[in-house]
Amino acid sequence: MPQLKHSSTPEAGRQRKLSISSLFSVAALVVTLLLMHPTMAETAPSVATETAFFAAAPPIIGSHLYEIQLNPVELEPFSTWGGAIEPLGEYLLVATPRGRLALIDSEGKAEYFPQKVPMNESASEKPIRWIGFRVADILLHQLQPDLFTLFVSHHYFAGDCVEFRISSTSLHIDDTNITLSGEWKTEFVANPCIDSDIFNFAHRGGIQAGGRMLMDGPGHLLLVTGDQAFYEWYQEEHPLEPPPPVETDAHIGKLLRIELANGEVETVASGFRNPQGLARDKDGRLWQTEHGPQGGDELNHLKSGLNYGWPYVTHGIQYGNKKWPYNNVQGRHDEYEKPVYSWIPAIGISNLIISDSRYFPLWQDDLLVASLITRSLYRVRLNQGHVMYVEKIEIGARIRDITQMPDGRIALLTDDANILFLQRAPLYCQTESDVDSVYSIDAESVCIDLAKVIAAADDPVIRSLADADFDSPAIRSLFSIYLQGNRLTYVKSPCNRLEFEHRFFLHITPADARNLTEESEQLGFNVLDFNTGEENIAAAIHEDVCLVTRELPDYELKHIYTGQVVRVESPDGEVTWRGPVWDGSYTSKEQPDAASEGDDSPAPQLIADDPSPGAELFAARCGSCHNLDAEHNIGPHLEGLIGRRAGDIAGFKASAALTALDLLWTEENLAEYIANPDQFAPGTTMADMGITDEEAQQIAEFLAANK
Repeated sequence: MPQLKHSSTPEAGRQRKLSISSLFSVAALVVTLLLMHPTMAETAPSVATETAFFAAAPPIIGSHLYEIQLNPVELEPFSTWGGAIEPLGEYLLVATPRGRLALIDSEGKAEYFPQKVPMNESASEKPIRWIGFRVADILLHQLQPDLFTLFVSHHYFAGDCVEFRISSTSLHIDDTNITLSGEWKTEFVANPCIDSDIFNFAHRGGIQAGGRMLMDGPGHLLLVTGDQAFYEWYQEEHPLEPPPPVETDAHIGKLLRIELANGEVETVASGFRNPQGLARDKDGRLWQTEHGPQGGDELNHLKSGLNYGWPYVTHGIQYGNKKWPYNNVQGRHDEYEKPVYSWIPAIGISNLIISDSRYFPLWQDDLLVASLITRSLYRVRLNQGHVMYVEKIEIGARIRDITQMPDGRIALLTDDANILFLQRAPLYCQTESDVDSVYSIDAESVCIDLAKVIAAADDPVIRSLADADFDSPAIRSLFSIYLQGNRLTYVKSPCNRLEFEHRFFLHITPADARNLTEESEQLGFNVLDFNTGEENIAAAIHEDVCLVTRELPDYELKHIYTGQVVRVESPDGEVTWRGPVWDGSYTSKEQPDAASEGDDSPAPQLIADDPSPGAELFAARCGSCHNLDAEHNIGPHLEGLIGRRAGDIAGFKASAALTALDLLWTEENLAEYIANPDQFAPGTTMADMGITDEEAQQIAEFLAANK
């Protein structure tokens, strides 16, 4: 079956060439070690609104039972928070907060539909800036093998008030296209229409809409709604009055069952403030996540006919450390159905799924709960409906939505307009018995047998690795680097030539700087094309595994940094390269004395005479590239740095990113640059060494004191 793409008309299914440039440059602040610059073309589907972003690869993250690999995809920037994701075969359907719809394919490319969710923003005389005016959820219901109904829960501008709606349209798949009909049907309008004053109230109107949906058989839809911030707004407006009761025909703070044929609505459960997640387990039980006010985020097991307490009880308190006036006893949840678990302090809870991923079999039947405030996933282990434990897995982004792909990957939508695909980090092994760590348990789907790759290779250099040890990588990111005597071996899986739209490189620092010759600086390889033409380099691709090996110099190594230059394509087709972005580093545990006989550099003694934390940090994290005297190393010397204009130094060609800053170095801005160089000067070639803000400040203080 041809690769699917989506468009408004079949004519939009034209093909175009995506040219990968053979030219790029990296400034001399770091050594970019490239052996060749190939040119390559590939064919990919395109429509006018196609975008493709290759995001810098974050490191692998750890958890209790698995190492997790994150594969990021950048979307067009959002102007607000919200949105949702839903699997569609090998694709991921995305709805942005303001109603743009896109598909992400298996290669990480995002294509946008011309149709938008009908939110009626254009009817407003002024631009709508409510952060809570948003798409809340999307849901696909399959009617036929090639036909789906797409349901979207969202806000709709209705003049003096804002409606909360469910709209639907048809999605059709054929051999070459995925199309939307573009005709939207209103399936449900919540009662009441929310006054605009509530949307203006502390920016919380609309944020508390809820909106998660599930099918309940072929003809019914479940929708869980929030209170739209009504009760907090009412309490501010009428502080001495009790809250008004929820009217029977009102649709706020309820689990609703909607009959699609006639629009009839049944209340299943009630008492919700701001439900963000809804999922059904294999036994048919419904699980819901809900924002409390300040504190008291909840995990609820939903049962028909029960009231879950809001606004009368909550484990949280009112914002500003005030009591919640309707609670009889602060911090208790008496007289109403209690949550299964509460997070205090609040984690900014969002959606949840029940895991049955083949990538994570030890997580079977666990709840995976996403969060905004803590930028983490929470794995919740249940036993007979009770929480046994909760594991926090730090992701590093505000997670708006979570879903599981059919192939087992977990997809996250973040508030910074990224999609993160989570899967098991691959284990590289020669035989299954070679891997004995906890991460090898149930590892059949991720354990790569390198013995097969090596045995299948034609190159004798590759076959000479048959007895090499591949159990413990020196560097591990989205690839692994192994050091075996005087040989370095790069391994990546999954791997395909067409995936390498970036350049991998090495930056190697000798333990003795006198070995840093021009010839040794050109040490590295380019994984876009393995035809290096050098005898000491060999490569093989076998069963989605890329393996490249090369000889190392015969001197002692101090550091090895690995990274990539990221390919960026502008809307007009111009290709540029951003970076380098550093992915991993290795430091030799046994290093010769850098201040050997005959080395008259004053820098080691200067650092030795200074017992400050900044001096130690500089020696460990910066000294391999920068000298404190007036002699350049791999990077520019730092003598007289404070007060010097950024990028302006004799005898060293600094990056354009630095010279464009047009600033003088101070202790304050230097600390910012050290902590996050690419954010401070986008495009800078200085490595991000993972230095914390506090460490960066100490290094900056040391450099300022030794100016």
